Amino acid sequence: MSRAAPNPAVLSRLYLDAVLPCLEDLAAQDPNARAIMGNTRASIALSILGGPKAVVSFDRGRIACSATSNDMPSLNLLFYTQGHLNAFFAGAKWALPLPIWGGWRIDLMIRFAKLAARLEAVLNGHAEVLATPEGRRLYARLSLIAAGLGLAPLAQGDAEAIRTLRTLPPGLAAFRIEGEPNSTVWFDYGANQHASGWSTPPRRPDVSIVFGSLGLAYAAMRDEADTMAAIGAGEMTIEGLIPLADGLNVVMERLRIYLQPAVTK
Repeated sequence: MSRAAPNPAVLSRLYLDAVLPCLEDLAAQDPNARAIMGNTRASIALSILGGPKAVVSFDRGRIACSATSNDMPSLNLLFYTQGHLNAFFAGAKWALPLPIWGGWRIDLMIRFAKLAARLEAVLNGHAEVLATPEGRRLYARLSLIAAGLGLAPLAQGDAEAIRTLRTLPPGLAAFRIEGEPNSTVWFDYGANQHASGWSTPPRRPDVSIVFGSLGLAYAAMRDEADTMAAIGAGEMTIEGLIPLADGLNVVMERLRIYLQPAVTK
């Protein structure tokens, strides 16, 4: 697939809809993340002026991410443009958001910054993370979640991904790691709409891609696995609409352009 430059609008949706939701599993699986949160009960809204937003809610060691909230957030962070948000996630020091509400919640901002740094370290595969079995497990799980959730923003706005998807049959694809609880991520590709989720698929998948072990999933997310050999050895299975699975693998290559080094090695 072409290495065409990223679309800033797509990149901002990837951060909001695919990267931030990884905080949920990070909190569930990582004691370091839970220690950072402590018993905090609060919520943070990140929004682009006139555009999309995401709400991250903390509840005594648990995290939930959503696109909206019925409650007033504890901290409301505003980004003026898509580029502003993208620069913030890229670590630009000048790209601090405007706290339009809750700016006095310094402790909450510090906790969120530490959580974001922990998430970045995991998704970027920092050496200290990958040095332990627990860290490699986190990397495999969160990388798969981010990659699966990222398919919908790509399908909705990336010209290269859209061009590839038009050649594929519609259907629902599910990806999971054998033996790992709550590791299923899915993408529903339709003619007129697309959706993705990290949960039980809304219906029976048209194609299921199963990594037979955590080690294989880790190697695949690092682009270090011979998937054809793994399929031949029965260590990885693809059942159902194989052309859809093959095509989505091509689309996922665009994530390497958008989120490098996140969700890739």
